[in-house]
Amino acid sequence: MTNERLAQYRRDGYTVFKGAYDATTMQAWCREQDRLESVSTGPYAQKTSFWFGNMLERAPHLMWQAVANPQVLDFAEQVVGPFIQLDNLTLAAFPAKAKDDPTAQQCGWHRDRWAHMPSGQYDRPLSMNAICYLQDLTVESGPLRVITGSHITPVTMDEKQRGEPHPDEELLYLEAGDLVLTHNGLLHSGTPNTSGKKRYFFSVYYNISWLKCTDTFDGPNCRQLIAWARSRNDHRALRLLGQDDHLQARGNSGFQEPDEGRWAEWSAADRDAITELDA
Repeated sequence: MTNERLAQYRRDGYTVFKGAYDATTMQAWCREQDRLESVSTGPYAQKTSFWFGNMLERAPHLMWQAVANPQVLDFAEQVVGPFIQLDNLTLAAFPAKAKDDPTAQQCGWHRDRWAHMPSGQYDRPLSMNAICYLQDLTVESGPLRVITGSHITPVTMDEKQRGEPHPDEELLYLEAGDLVLTHNGLLHSGTPNTSGKKRYFFSVYYNISWLKCTDTFDGPNCRQLIAWARSRNDHRALRLLGQDDHLQARGNSGFQEPDEGRWAEWSAADRDAITELDA
């Protein structure tokens, strides 16, 4: 399945991990979003009251499992090598719009940060987005729209087209707990939510470990996670938190051997170096 998934990801620009999270876990995330939104008032009000960044620092006990999901990280390291770093973690819930609201028909097509206009060939992504919706996506709650292969094909859009359905789009009606991992060059868009309920989701945005991060890991909760990872010599966890001890050696390895083989060796070495196994 792994080789098939990798080939499919390179071809399509995304892959779906079915049933990545269970109902109990998702309910806890929804409650946390509700709590954050309820206290986003007065001097604590954010510009966008339903969208919360730096979630690992805000709620590490809830969100670390999403950042460090081994199924996702094992695959991501096959895509880009053991250079996976957390760029940002967002928990949000899009409010519903009225069905007769003219903006309820709008799209928002985009490629993600650090992308570029594709050249017609596959390039290793500089970043990947792990998106999980916490309820089923329906016609009313709004499917995820993707243009398959647009990380390779130089699909362009003018300003008007960016807000409209695309003739080559595919609608992904993901189920609650499914996780979609996208290439940063994939054109994608949400769909307005007209379900009458909030549409919850989180986004774990990973980048290559030599890039800058959007979130900060300097708060007490993230510093505690770094200390924990350091105590068990867990290089994967350290890398997620902006501490890539092997970057100089691996980022300047000479590149005389196929990347995939070296990546597998380095990932295995990181696993073997851990001094305290997970319970």
